Amino acid sequence: MVASSSLNVKPQVFINFRGADLRSTFAPYLHGVLRRNGINAFIDDDLRPGEDLTNLFERIGESTVAVAIISSKYTESDWCLDELVKIKECVDRRTLWVIPIFYKLPTSIVKNLEGSFGLQLWELWRKENHCNRDDRILKWDAALQDVSSKKALRFLENSNEVAFADKIAKHIQNYLDEGKQLREENPRPHGKGGDNPNPEEGSNMASSSIKPVQQCLKQLEEKLDVD
Repeated sequence: MVASSSLNVKPQVFINFRGADLRSTFAPYLHGVLRRNGINAFIDDDLRPGEDLTNLFERIGESTVAVAIISSKYTESDWCLDELVKIKECVDRRTLWVIPIFYKLPTSIVKNLEGSFGLQLWELWRKENHCNRDDRILKWDAALQDVSSKKALRFLENSNEVAFADKIAKHIQNYLDEGKQLREENPRPHGKGGDNPNPEEGSNMASSSIKPVQQCLKQLEEKLDVD
């Protein structure tokens, strides 16, 4: 439950995760650790009853840091992937910093869309009567490639949950402290610190391509080796 005093406070950290893998395990634990360390972290359970689910995208835009926890069933959820696309848009605009977490998953599986992880992505997109089918998968793939290109933290089978969550909290706190110091040293009278002067340039990166959409889809199909 969210404390009443925090309902109208913008989140510092947004936690993106696949509920089927992590809702009863690591995600709420990390959320609790961050809160106990004085960091205003947000997960979807923090939405109030009756609140529109699309407000999650607004919370991402309001945040300073996003933690994207990529697990084995992550690509089964278009909601997780759409959140990741929004995270990438904000990162491209330089208004958000993302920490990728590969949860019991090798980095190569995400980068190369190997095995069931990649097939789930394809099947999710080509479901019969699935809305917004067209180039949506290209945006999902671009967002996954983006987090794969960044230095990530890996939660292994034998990792200690307590120590790992504390490690994430320290990384986030250091980043928030550095940002606060920079704002104090270089106050800006207009706009948010770190804003890209041309924000639309970054926001279109996932959807734009020199190659036609159909050609990109064909290449992705060949990469995944699907019928």
